[in-house]
Amino acid sequence: MFRPYIKRTYILVLVAMINLLLVYISYQSYSFTKSKDYELKIEAATIMKNALDLTKGLDNPKDIDRFKSGLVGVDSTSSQMTTKRGFLESKVATTNPNFAAVFIDWFSAIGISSDISNTPDTVAVSMTGSFPGANIAFLAACKASNVYPVIISSIGSSSWGANQIDKTWIEIENTLIDANFFSYRSKAFSLGGDNDQLDELPIDIKQILENKIIKNNYDIISNDQMQGAVNERIRKYKEQSSNYKAYVNIGGSSASLGDSTTSKMYLPGLIFGKDEAIADALDDEYYDEYEYEQEIIPAVEYFLSEQKIPVINVRNINNLCEWYGLPYSNLSFNDENVKIGAGDLFGVKTKHRLSVVWLSTLASLALIAWLAISSIIQVNNKMKEIDNDSII
Repeated sequence: MFRPYIKRTYILVLVAMINLLLVYISYQSYSFTKSKDYELKIEAATIMKNALDLTKGLDNPKDIDRFKSGLVGVDSTSSQMTTKRGFLESKVATTNPNFAAVFIDWFSAIGISSDISNTPDTVAVSMTGSFPGANIAFLAACKASNVYPVIISSIGSSSWGANQIDKTWIEIENTLIDANFFSYRSKAFSLGGDNDQLDELPIDIKQILENKIIKNNYDIISNDQMQGAVNERIRKYKEQSSNYKAYVNIGGSSASLGDSTTSKMYLPGLIFGKDEAIADALDDEYYDEYEYEQEIIPAVEYFLSEQKIPVINVRNINNLCEWYGLPYSNLSFNDENVKIGAGDLFGVKTKHRLSVVWLSTLASLALIAWLAISSIIQVNNKMKEIDNDSII
């Protein structure tokens, strides 16, 4: 029995399936507009990922160490050297290789040159053991951008950071240097913690950590007076350079930012001064309540006020991740957003790419037109056969 294509069930089903496929392709399509310094961000994230291949041997992979970095420590009850309570989510979030791209964003905003033919820009850096992931993210960005960091570190760490006596920031830094992966070595170490002297820890633990600094041939910053410790840091920075492009603070070093109250004046991210509203509130509500013989001026204030250079302040990781579109809480991670180059930090995805939608629409119309025209031709040919038969 004669049936043109338009009346054949399998043909109609095939056309319908092809059209559904075209709709799916159109729906899934997107256009991607690369962010500024996209290639540099990808390079920094890749460098960090390769660095984590080296550090993961420092520790057995844990379920909580999502990126198998070896950089996630233990809680405060499992470590004798923990300075204070830290947030596990923050420590894990900074081990995401994409976190290195955040530093590229800041470098670009400051105007740091990434041209390898130029003399590298120099930045002063304060690191702690609390955020080894952020430390490595920063170093990866420096390597990608041809930036020279002058680093002063503190060995103390809050929980979930480099807070195990045999896996401090010293061991992590030396692992990367010994592998010739990074050439950046801290110029000096302090103990960190309260008053930059780990006053919250027992004497014997402080002695073990101090001996570790000395044994590894680092200069040690140690002063009974907090302001003295700050001044020693500044002197170290001055010895290395007189032309810093920026000051980078990673973690909550008291010598770098001040105590837990005054440090609130220095907001996270790229800043060009302290928050005056918070400073005024502290003047009214804090300094009037407590009497001090001498106000401590932290290192960050020296760079902001005297050197008049911008500060990159890496704290409040939850806020930084939200601002830059990176996953933070355990539930926010998925297979897609942990890939290198994932997130708005690298560019903007626009759903339903217009060129794909138009091509799919034209393909669908062409298919329908073919079905209609082919069927008409078949019917006309059949009619001619019938006419010829009737003549005979």
